[in-house]
Amino acid sequence: MPIIDTTFDRIALDIVGPLPKTSRGHRYILVLVDYATRYPEALSLQYRLPRPAIIYLADMLSNDLKRKTRRSSPLPVVTQFMAALRFFASGSFQMVVGGTLGVSQSSVSRVVRDVTNALCRRARQFIKFPATDGECIRTKQQCFEIAGFPNVLGAVDGTHIAIKAPNDEEEAFVNRKNVHSINTQVICDATLRVTDLVAKWPGSTHDSFVLMNSGTGITFNEGEMPGGWLLGDSGYALRPWLMTPILHPATEPDERYSRAQRKTRSVVERCIGVVKSRFRCIDRSGGVLQNTPERACKIITCAFILHNICIMYRLPIPDIPEDDDPEGDVPVPAPCNTGMQVRQDLIRRRFM
Repeated sequence: MPIIDTTFDRIALDIVGPLPKTSRGHRYILVLVDYATRYPEALSLQYRLPRPAIIYLADMLSNDLKRKTRRSSPLPVVTQFMAALRFFASGSFQMVVGGTLGVSQSSVSRVVRDVTNALCRRARQFIKFPATDGECIRTKQQCFEIAGFPNVLGAVDGTHIAIKAPNDEEEAFVNRKNVHSINTQVICDATLRVTDLVAKWPGSTHDSFVLMNSGTGITFNEGEMPGGWLLGDSGYALRPWLMTPILHPATEPDERYSRAQRKTRSVVERCIGVVKSRFRCIDRSGGVLQNTPERACKIITCAFILHNICIMYRLPIPDIPEDDDPEGDVPVPAPCNTGMQVRQDLIRRRFM
């Protein structure tokens, strides 16, 4: 985690530079500096990030967001970043976000686009699958501590992010609940940190297909990943590297296996719930994303990047409601024979 050892007002001026009193962002920055100093908890509540994280990201993105213009009052970097954060956090219409910050709807639209693009270019910096021996061992140990399920490198699940009906190939984006959406694949570890994200498939695409055509799924399937398993729900096909629950356990060992599998895998459901709770732009409570599918995929990616930054800065995990999307209404793919053998060996070794 970056360590910030300077005051907010000093680094804000370093990022923004000298501001003329006529600048549109001048008054807002002065208010923000005072607000962040006096009410740090309220700042995290409204913008979802603590002051050090905001400073860190605004500084990181400053070169991407500085306006190359001859106008006397370009929108300052901090104002741009805070406007985008407000949109991500609230999911409000851009006109509403602009009204709270004293900028136009068109300016907010450009700001959200630019901040989104800048963050997505750095996605690999914040969303990384465990690769080194030390990272794999730590991930497996943390997952094992949940319910005694061994050798787990992550839990995988898909979630649908609602979007407005697109103009092209509209029917492909209609999911099984008759809602236009992006089917987003999430893999996370026991700390709810997202380690892999795929946000590019239309809502009609099955979770299992998304996984098998993702970079991580292909790498696992070709045996090039470190030794370990992913955990998935019954919507995924059982494979040697992907352990799924037994839908109708016939023995006590089978029941113990399925109970431990479900409890460990539930971290990904909780992770998705936490991200949607923090960043309402991708939750139905914030409406649907009023963007093209391409832009919506980038906004979704940004929400999960920002969630990982919340994890970095150890923000408290918000309470979330129970999952209301049961597994039973998802078609169950046929397991592969090798996966069946691996699962039976695991049950015999660990759950007898």
